[in-house]
Amino acid sequence: MAFLYYLHLHTDLLKPEVKERLNPEKYTPFTLVEKEPLTPDTVRFRFRVNRPRFDGELEKLVDGIIAQGAWSMDIKDHMVQTYRTYTPVGFSMSDVVDEELGSRQGHLDFVVKRYPRGSLSRFLHDTKVGDQVEMRGPVLVWPYHAAKFRHLFMIAGGTGVAPMYQLVDRILKDPEDSGTRISLLYGSQTESDIIYREMLDELAKANGDRFSVTHLVDRGPAAAAKVGVPDMDTIRGFTGGFARGKDVVLVCGPDAMLAAVSGIKPIGSGQGPVQGVLRELGFKSADVFKF
Repeated sequence: MAFLYYLHLHTDLLKPEVKERLNPEKYTPFTLVEKEPLTPDTVRFRFRVNRPRFDGELEKLVDGIIAQGAWSMDIKDHMVQTYRTYTPVGFSMSDVVDEELGSRQGHLDFVVKRYPRGSLSRFLHDTKVGDQVEMRGPVLVWPYHAAKFRHLFMIAGGTGVAPMYQLVDRILKDPEDSGTRISLLYGSQTESDIIYREMLDELAKANGDRFSVTHLVDRGPAAAAKVGVPDMDTIRGFTGGFARGKDVVLVCGPDAMLAAVSGIKPIGSGQGPVQGVLRELGFKSADVFKF
C-alpha cells in the first residue's frame, strides 16, 4: 500500500493516459472549446491542451522548442489529408492539477481568416465547438533569444499579425529582454478588419518606450488609422534608424503584400531573395525575415 501511495503522489503511473498533449513528432487530436468572431471573416479558435501533472520527456521536448523562438503548429484537414501551418497567438497552461486525472489543462489560440478558396481555412471555420482537429507541433519557425536584436521592425497584413503578436507578447513579458524595442506597421483592409486592435493598442500604451503600433488601412474613413498602403515612403519612414547587424525587419501577410514589400517566400525551405520595396530601400537578406 505504501508503494502505491508513493506512485500516486510522485508519478502519473496510476493515472489515466493524458490526451491532447502537444507533440512535435505526430498528429494529435485537440478539442475546439471556443470560437470568437473578431471581424466579419476572421475567428479566434481556442483548443484545449492537456499536460501531465509531472512533465515527461515529451513536455521537455515541447518546452525546448518553444524556448528557441517563434513557433507554429501544423493543422490537418483530416477529410482530405492536407495540412497548413498556423502560428498560435496564445498558449497557456494552468498550474492547477486535476488529481483524479493527474493532469493540467490549458489552451491554444489561433486567428484564422476564411478564404473562399482556402481549403484549410474553410475546414476550420466549419468546425464546431466540441469537434476535434489534428495538429502537430510545436514547430520552430524563427530562432530568437532575449536581446538578440536592438530593434524589431514588424510589417504585417491581416492574419499575418499572428507571429508578430506572439513575439510581442513574449518579448514584453521577458524581464531579460527589457532593452529590445518593437515597432509594428499593421495593414488591414478597413478599420473593422483590424485584428486584436484593442489588445495591441493597450500593449503600446502600457509599453510606450518599447512598443509602438501604426495601423494602416486600404480604405477609409478611418478615425485612428492611416489610410494608405505600405509603399516606399511609408516603409522608408517606418524603418528610419535601422542599423544593420543590430536590427531586423519581420514581414508576414497576404501574398500580394509580401510581393510588394519583401518578395514572396518560396514554398518549402528558404527565404528567397529580398524584393519589392525593401530591396529598393537597400535591405539585404540578412536584414529581413519572412514568416
